[in-house]
Amino acid sequence: RAVKWVHDVIPDAPYAITEDFMNKLFNEYNIDYIIHGDDPCLLPDGTDAYALAKKAGRYKQIKRTEGVSTTDIVGRMLLCVRERSASDSHNHSSLRRQFTHGHGQ
Repeated sequence: RAVKWVHDVIPDAPYAITEDFMNKLFNEYNIDYIIHGDDPCLLPDGTDAYALAKKAGRYKQIKRTEGVSTTDIVGRMLLCVRERSASDSHNHSSLRRQFTHGHGQ
C-alpha cells in the first residue's frame, strides 16, 4: 500500500490463480494484466502458476533484475528481527551490517 505505483491491494489473494479469481481480478478490480518476472513460477505440482492468465492473453512478463530479490530482502529483514528479539543487547551496527550484507548502504 505504501508503494506509489500500487493502486489497490488484494488481501488473501491465492498463490494458485483459479479461473474464478482471475475473472474477479479482471472484472472487479479492473486489472489489465497479471505481471511476473521472467523467473519460473511453479505450483507445488510443477504446473505453471500463470497458465490461465497466459491462455487468456492477460499475462505480461518482465525482466528480472539480477541481484534484486524481494524474497531475499524480506528474508534478511526477518532474520534481523529474529536476532534482535533473541538478544536485546545485540549491537545495532551489527544488525545493519547483516541487513545490508553485500548490498551497500
